[in-house]
Amino acid sequence: MNYHIAKNGAQLGQMPEEEVMRRLQSGELSTNDLCWTDGMTDWQPLGAKFRVPIAAPAPPAITGINPYAAPASNVLRAPGAGLELVNRGTRLAAAFLEGLIFMVAALPMIFGGMMAGLSDNAASSADGNMAFSGFSVLLIGLSVLLILGLLIFQLVMLATRGQSIGKRLLGIRIVTCPNGDLPGGVKAILLRGLVPGIIGAIPILGPLFSIVNICFIFREDRRCIHDLMAGTQVVKGQPPH
Repeated sequence: MNYHIAKNGAQLGQMPEEEVMRRLQSGELSTNDLCWTDGMTDWQPLGAKFRVPIAAPAPPAITGINPYAAPASNVLRAPGAGLELVNRGTRLAAAFLEGLIFMVAALPMIFGGMMAGLSDNAASSADGNMAFSGFSVLLIGLSVLLILGLLIFQLVMLATRGQSIGKRLLGIRIVTCPNGDLPGGVKAILLRGLVPGIIGAIPILGPLFSIVNICFIFREDRRCIHDLMAGTQVVKGQPPH
């Protein structure tokens, strides 16, 4: 079994058990250094996983905040370099905020459609009707451009930053699980968005899938089905530059 090893607040990478034992016996690692592997909910001291008949050296002083320290409160830590999972309310707020932004962009289209209907029914001159209809077409065209621009902007951010518009505004992001890397366009767009959307469009099965997908957020790791499909998780913080 391979373990992620952290020493003095920095990760050293993955090591097999034999390598960890060898370094413990040679003094390169101490029982106070930290490890994590699949199945563990948080980082643990090496002394809790490996028994070495040597005295552990005193841990060096660490200034600042140790990202691998045990949480002082009931905060769920994601695997990776001290990543913290986003709470369910923030994820819901990000989705609501995105929907609100796109709804605002669609308002000119709604008003344009209403005006077009009024133009057809209005008892006025032909010139007046033509101007009325032209303005409604302008509103609809403006709305289409706004929605298209927002959609392109969102796809670019998902591919390059792991963030949708709402997630960026609320300071959260999508990362791979368990490494915490940027997911890229395939995972962030295709596997998290397009594939679940296609499944959700299937009659009868689709709505059931969509409901179960959302309910999976109540798992301990807060990963929906689309997260499991893409191998991703949602954590706090902006992506590194």
